[in-house]
Amino acid sequence: MKTSAFLLISVISTILPATLQARTWKEAGSDRTIEGDYVRTEGDQVLIRKPGGTTSKIALSKLSEDDKKFVAGQAPAKEAAADKDVFKWETDFELAKQRAKDEKKDLLVDFTGTDWCGWCIKLKKEVFDQPAFQEYAKKNLIMVELDFPRKKVLPEELKKQNAELAKKYEIRGYPTILLLNSKGREVARTGYQEGGPDKYIEHVKELLKK
Repeated sequence: MKTSAFLLISVISTILPATLQARTWKEAGSDRTIEGDYVRTEGDQVLIRKPGGTTSKIALSKLSEDDKKFVAGQAPAKEAAADKDVFKWETDFELAKQRAKDEKKDLLVDFTGTDWCGWCIKLKKEVFDQPAFQEYAKKNLIMVELDFPRKKVLPEELKKQNAELAKKYEIRGYPTILLLNSKGREVARTGYQEGGPDKYIEHVKELLKK
């Protein structure tokens, strides 16, 4: 079963464009490969971020000896950093929840249409792209972008994830901003607000008050 999963991941990786400066991982005893960045080790599984932003877990035992040595050398440094206190948009919802749990932060989930939704673009430009908001988010939030583009083509895995989450959280319009705890439970929801980053920070703080 694990070998089949590795093969499936390999097939997907050959279809997706190489948008990351990724390492080529090799399956032990075969010519199968997968492109992706090392994220961290979880027990006997290696979490790899693939081109397109999605992630997959691969059993350490299925990797080549060179890859095992790489993981052994990289894991402590990578896990120490753990992407902590950085501003970045996650697209993998499960990875974002794990980060929220590890870093003891809430999630801000942006259901957006990046290439067509005027209010989405305005919110990103006026708030999310501003240094003041990003400094606040680094210390307090895990940022998640769930995109529903009309022109840009998303990887099928990402498209499916976003559609399922939109259905789960009953999203009716864009932008919809959900504030969630690390378990994925909704704390509050909002959208575009006038006033720039400082006002939006105060708005988010108010919504997150327990």
